[in-house]
Amino acid sequence: MAQSKSTVPASVPRRELAQILTDLREASGLTLKEIADQVGVDHGHLSRVHRALRGISEELLGKLLDRPYAHVATDDERTRAFELLRADLAEEDPYKRHSTLLTPTQYGGYLKFEAGATSLRAYELALIPGLLQTEEYAAAVIEAMRPDLSKKGVATLVEIRMQRQERLMGGGKAFHVVIDEAALRRPVVSAEPMRRQLRRLVEVAEHPFVSVRFLPMNTGCHAGLYGSFMIMGFSEPTPSVVWVEGLAESTYFAKQDHVERYATAFDSLWQRGVPLAADHDFVEKVIKELPT
Repeated sequence: MAQSKSTVPASVPRRELAQILTDLREASGLTLKEIADQVGVDHGHLSRVHRALRGISEELLGKLLDRPYAHVATDDERTRAFELLRADLAEEDPYKRHSTLLTPTQYGGYLKFEAGATSLRAYELALIPGLLQTEEYAAAVIEAMRPDLSKKGVATLVEIRMQRQERLMGGGKAFHVVIDEAALRRPVVSAEPMRRQLRRLVEVAEHPFVSVRFLPMNTGCHAGLYGSFMIMGFSEPTPSVVWVEGLAESTYFAKQDHVERYATAFDSLWQRGVPLAADHDFVEKVIKELPT
């Protein structure tokens, strides 16, 4: 599946369905052109369906499974394909009413991925991760990074961030994150709110589904210096994606070699990181160095 810069990425069910169709196409030994001719659709249309860039009708799915893929599709794959089609059609965007706030940075697309992911792995270079931020810290970050927003807009994004944290803590979704020491020391808010943020970080590091490591400054150069990133894993056979946030636009990578490159970088950072749950003293030292 190709790299994409879509403002609204495909739903998780659509991506899984596209992966099933791609696997069936490879198993059939046919080209997309040959398959398109058999089911009577445009080759470009079918290509976009197989890449999850557009949805598929129940009629076309039935034709694919009854004609070119009839001899390679199992009963389980047929059943699952129609289940995913119905799930894709039924999926609603819970943040649709906030599209004006979310569109400039493709944040709405990120939220769809995060909600459907079964695991999250992140590296943060400059800030405490959004999923671990206090309301005070989150408000300061959003206000500084989105100067286009009104106070109401900032408050709305803070509320969405807090809702995401509740889902993470209560949903059993594994979250592994490596945070650069620079992020712990960056004075995003004044001293007392910063103390509360750092203590919050220590608290959530004890959560059974959250694992936090920090990367000391003396680590030297490493792949994370390219910038922060999030790797989102999904149930099989849906492949993982990488999300990289940018100032003008954000990007998600779905090509397997791109995802593997980020996964290798994360593994390296994780190995070099110090488990926060096992070294509270470091955070306490940072807290004590804050001005009184």
